[in-house]
Amino acid sequence: MLFPSRPWVEAVVEAANRQPALAQALAGLGADLAAVVEPEPPHLPRAFAVYGRQERGRIAVVRVLADEDELWELAPAYVVRASYRVWKALLRGEDPVRAALSGRVRVEGDLQALVRRAGYRPLVDAALASVATEFVDEGRTP
Repeated sequence: MLFPSRPWVEAVVEAANRQPALAQALAGLGADLAAVVEPEPPHLPRAFAVYGRQERGRIAVVRVLADEDELWELAPAYVVRASYRVWKALLRGEDPVRAALSGRVRVEGDLQALVRRAGYRPLVDAALASVATEFVDEGRTP
């Protein structure tokens, strides 16, 4: 599936919701989170923004936003922003804590709460591994 896209996000959320430790990973976090993939023309001409809300230890709501300005109204507990290239590197296994501490990933919200959950990275990796990911800047396979 093509990253970033609605089908890709929905597949990853479905895979994450199947992870037994998800409720533990989400415990104590705010109710919602948004992620913004910043544009990198020509492959990604405009930002891609997604919003998610957890309920009872699972991701219950996920919305791809038509415009990242919608985040102002939604006011999520966390907003994670990075360039397309940085997201791509994260999806390929780069350490998200190191990327955040270096400033390549910007977090609005309690960064320490997210860092404390770094031990749940295998949960995220398992969800991501279950979704075949293609990138907009690479040739699509037939």
